[in-house]
Amino acid sequence: MIIPHHMAGKTIAILGLGRSGLASCHALLKAGAECVVYDDHAPLEAVPEGAVARAPDDWDWGGLDALITSPGIPTTYPAPHPAIATARQNNVPIMSDIALAMGAGLKAKIIGITGTNGKSTTTSLVVHLLNHLGFDAVAGGNIGTPIMALDNLGADGFIVLELSSYQLDITPNLALDAGALLNITPDHLDRHGGWEGYVASKMRILDGLKDGATLLIGTDETCQAIAQKFPEKCQQIDPDIAPMTHLPPALQGAHNRINIACAIGLLAQCGITHNDWHDALKNFAGLPHRMEWLGQKHGIDFINDSKATNGVATAHALRSFPHIYWIAGGRMKADGLGDALHALDHVCRAFLIGESMDGFAVALEGKVPYERSGDLTRATQSAYQAARDADDRAATILLSPAAASFDQFASFEARGEAFRTAFHALMQDEPPQEAAHV
Repeated sequence: MIIPHHMAGKTIAILGLGRSGLASCHALLKAGAECVVYDDHAPLEAVPEGAVARAPDDWDWGGLDALITSPGIPTTYPAPHPAIATARQNNVPIMSDIALAMGAGLKAKIIGITGTNGKSTTTSLVVHLLNHLGFDAVAGGNIGTPIMALDNLGADGFIVLELSSYQLDITPNLALDAGALLNITPDHLDRHGGWEGYVASKMRILDGLKDGATLLIGTDETCQAIAQKFPEKCQQIDPDIAPMTHLPPALQGAHNRINIACAIGLLAQCGITHNDWHDALKNFAGLPHRMEWLGQKHGIDFINDSKATNGVATAHALRSFPHIYWIAGGRMKADGLGDALHALDHVCRAFLIGESMDGFAVALEGKVPYERSGDLTRATQSAYQAARDADDRAATILLSPAAASFDQFASFEARGEAFRTAFHALMQDEPPQEAAHV
C-alpha cells in the first residue's frame, strides 16, 4: 500500500467506492486523514472502518481539503456530478487516486501509457519485459490494481500506469519518467464534449512529463500533428525496432508492432536496452479479452477480443488472421463499424449480435456474407459450424465486437467470459487445447 503521509490530519471526501475509491480510503486512513465517503449506488454502511459515510449535501464543504473522485464519474460532460459542481463552487481541489499517489513522494520510476487502443497490452508488456530483466515492476492505474493498493517500490522499482482520458483530466500533478501516447481515435466523445476535448485530454500526458523526458507517440494522423506541434517533447514510435517472429497470439498483428516498439522504447527512455527481446516476448501471455487465444477444436482457433469496443480496435484484429469467422455487435458507437469496414479482406462470414445487429447488417451488405445470430452463444455455434462446413483448417472464430457490451452484458469482461463459456460448451466432447494463461 502507498501511504499518503502528506494528507495526515486533512479531511478528504471520496466520491465513488469502487476499487480505486476504497483503496484511496484505506490508504488515507492509514496516513491519519479523516475521510467522508459517498457512492451513488453502494449502501452507506459499506465503507471502511474509520470513514464517515455521508451524502454530499451533508458534507462540510468549507472544511474539505480535497475531493478524490472515481474516473468513471463525469466531471464536466455531459454534465458534472452534483458533488463535483459543488466542489468547484467551494474551491475544493478535485483529484484522482493517481494524483493522490503522485503527492506521496514515490521513489520508483513512473511510466505512463495512454491511447485509445493498445494501452492495456502495452502496459502489461512493459511490466513483463522489466520483470524478465530482473526489475521489480508493477502495473496500475486504469488496469489491474488501483495505484494506492500497490507496493511502494523503492528507487530501483518501476510503477507502470495505464492512463485513461478520464484519469488524465483529474491528475494535474502527474510526474512521469517516461510516457507514451499510442494513438487517438474517436471514443468516449460524450465525456469530453466532442473530438477536440477528447484530444485535449489525451494531450495532458505531455504536461505530466518530468523535465527532460520525451513522449513516445504513435503514427496516426492526430498523433503526427501533435508531434509536429511539440517536436521538442515528442519522439515518434518506430515500429521497425519490434521483433515480429515467434510471437504469441497476444502480440500477433501489425498493430502490435507499435505496442512492442513502444514498450522497448519506453525501457530505452529509462536507460534499459537489450540486444535480443525474442525470449521475453515469446513468453508474454497477454491479458484476458484482448486477442486472447482460448483454444482450438478441429484445427479452428477461438480468439476472445471482447475488449475491442470500437472499429479501430476491431480493424487491427481483422487484419491479424487469414480466415475469420467474425462475431460482432453490441451497443453501437457513434461511428458504427468505422475502420473495421476497411479491414474485411480476411472475413469469411460475420455473425451479428445485440442492439447493433441490424445497423451492422446494413453496413456489411454487399461486402461480406453475414447472418443475424442475435446472441453470443448462437453466434459462436453458428460460426463454428460454418467453419466446419467449409472444412477450413486455417479458420479463426474471432469475437471482436466493434461495439460496447452494455446492451447484453454488464461489461466487456462479462461478454468475454460468455464467449469462453460458449467455447467450452463446444469442447465438451473432447478436452480443449488451451493456452497456458487461460
